[in-house]
Amino acid sequence: MKHKLTVLVAISAALTLAGCSQTTQSNTQSSQSKTSKVAKNSSDNSSTSTASSKNKDTYTKLSASKMDYKTTASAIAVYAAQKYGDTWEIAVNAAKQGNLGVAFRSKDATGITSDNSGYVYEVSGTGKSSNARYMLAGDGANKQVTIFVKQRNLGTTSLKDIVAYLNQKKDADLVKQLAEKTQLNVKLEGDEDAQKTTTTSASVIPSSLQGTWYTADTGNGNIDTLTVTDNKINDEAGFSMNVKAKNSGSSTSDGYMKQTTINGISFYSFTNMGQTPGQGSTYLAPHTENGQSVIVSANSNGRTNAVYWKSEALAKKNSNKQFSDLKY
Repeated sequence: MKHKLTVLVAISAALTLAGCSQTTQSNTQSSQSKTSKVAKNSSDNSSTSTASSKNKDTYTKLSASKMDYKTTASAIAVYAAQKYGDTWEIAVNAAKQGNLGVAFRSKDATGITSDNSGYVYEVSGTGKSSNARYMLAGDGANKQVTIFVKQRNLGTTSLKDIVAYLNQKKDADLVKQLAEKTQLNVKLEGDEDAQKTTTTSASVIPSSLQGTWYTADTGNGNIDTLTVTDNKINDEAGFSMNVKAKNSGSSTSDGYMKQTTINGISFYSFTNMGQTPGQGSTYLAPHTENGQSVIVSANSNGRTNAVYWKSEALAKKNSNKQFSDLKY
């Protein structure tokens, strides 16, 4: 009898231990399940947060130090349209449907009496003369931009501040879209400068320099255009000059030409009236590279700024190349 009681007690104890073990295992599995769910939710939240972060980072900002001429013109136009409205807003809205045209004009032709020197950039989205104008001074991100409506000076700010404003407004995409449709050195309908002709004057610039030339020596792969007629030079950097035979007068839009040899190459210097050739002059030389007629643009020491070619294809093919017979 005592033996049976001992067996029953042992069986009861075993059952009790088994029950406790199952309960503990169940609790452990439940805890692991909860932990797993929490980890999964945490992982899901992390993925969502990462995706959200990536979406925020997809906005590409403008850089004032890495702007070509067309993007600069587009940025100024969008900025002025938002800050001042008026004819600037009309120009930008019209440009969205067509092109943003920028004409290079003289202060005398526009009636602007500001202390700024240089040329007036007139902006239009319709192809017609406009009252939306600006002037530039300096270089790079600190370039100073003075904005006008007709002859009225609305204020001066830096390109860096314009870009900061546009990035804050997240207008980089609009600026880039307009830049792709921006045309520089256009002739606007009603532009008084466009009505003036030089056909009555004797040809001053030699035929070897005349024509439309292209360069990709811009550092960013963009194509710049240089247009030379018998009496005028225009390029997309904003340089424009009516070339006279002699140094006479003081008009900011007129200059004269002289021939000089630098480093064995025959250059023509183009200098503003009332000044002497040197720093600030434009030096151009007809030349030959790779069997092609080119124009070499250099500074007063003969150091090459760019080589211009007869076609965009040749300009791209020879982008930023340095030639052994030129000084850099």
